[in-house]
Amino acid sequence: MEYGNHDAGLRLLRQSPPAGAASASITYVGPAGYGFDPAGGEGIARMVARLVTCAAGPFGRVALARELDRAGATLTSQIAPESAEITIWGPAAGWESLLELLSHAVLRPRFDSEDIERVQRQLRESQLRELTQPAHRAERELFRTIFPLGHPYRETGWGSARSVGRIDRSRLARFHSEHYTAEGGVLVATIPAPLKRLERASARWRGPFARARAPSSLRPRPVPGHRLVREVEMAGRSQTEVHVGGPSIARNREEFPAAFLANEVLGGRPLLSRLFQNIRERAGLAYHASSDLEAMRLGGYWIAQAGTNPGSARRVAALLIGEVDRMGNELVRARELDQIRESAIGEMALSLETTPTAHELAVDLAYHDLPADYWLGWPSTLRALRPRSIREAAALALDGRRAATVLAGPLA
Repeated sequence: MEYGNHDAGLRLLRQSPPAGAASASITYVGPAGYGFDPAGGEGIARMVARLVTCAAGPFGRVALARELDRAGATLTSQIAPESAEITIWGPAAGWESLLELLSHAVLRPRFDSEDIERVQRQLRESQLRELTQPAHRAERELFRTIFPLGHPYRETGWGSARSVGRIDRSRLARFHSEHYTAEGGVLVATIPAPLKRLERASARWRGPFARARAPSSLRPRPVPGHRLVREVEMAGRSQTEVHVGGPSIARNREEFPAAFLANEVLGGRPLLSRLFQNIRERAGLAYHASSDLEAMRLGGYWIAQAGTNPGSARRVAALLIGEVDRMGNELVRARELDQIRESAIGEMALSLETTPTAHELAVDLAYHDLPADYWLGWPSTLRALRPRSIREAAALALDGRRAATVLAGPLA
């Protein structure tokens, strides 16, 4: 991986596709996440991220779909609290054509009225799912319990029927111009061409970006430091979702590698982790059990989760928080740590076998402005960690003393 320069302020990162790969991926990442949603306009970031892939530049919705089909390409978007990603994937030999199509989507979305109405309907369906499905409802209520009003991680970005219904074309265009910027943005390309060629090809992005500066940074608010429990009765459902979580550290903290491994031991490794083995396999109390650590630029959060029958929900909640506390209080056994660690390192090696998965590593590196050789040293970084470091990082990044617990579903 290697960084490059763009005279409009857009940062560049290039890497080669895996050996023998016939495809290329290119992503624009910008400060356009749903943490930037204005008051009363909740849902606008998700709307813009969807609409930029619908119709752009000279292409209406049908024309763009046909152009992508002719190119053998796909155009997708992902969104998080801090950022939005627009990605195009297709044949490696046509990467310059892919870059041009991506530039239309990122710089010149059309925001046609029929597309706006369709995306508004899609968001209303997602809002309904968030309110009626136990897993989605538990996540929504967990974030609202952990983070105070005004915090960029508090909401899930779907908005409400009222807020989405108030969003019109002018508001969409204004949000796009303020957040899809060169400054604060990065263009990541996994292509079979040298960096200099990417720098020349991306010069066409200069003009539309010249007038756009990055928006003001998000400002997290202090998070309360005590345990809370919320129960959301959802009659008529057969399963209860239990989510335990709390605030966590930013990606740039030196403790992150140890915190990453701590989460893998807790619930991040399918089949191997403690939550899966102890709650699902041995106790037989859960349909699924896992954990996630989301470390972003400003901070992050962790979630330990399980789905269970209503009669076991409170017991499962106690087991989840018990396993979290154990991570921060006890040393991980060396054998257990080695097994989890080598599994994580092996999974990374598999990620380098395909263009899309290798590209995800590059996007992660570029967004967090990590050194170009960061992933080369990742295995040795993980292997250098000892049980004491894992325990200390878990106490910091997976702090059960600041955890909230949400039970959503039928409650016995």
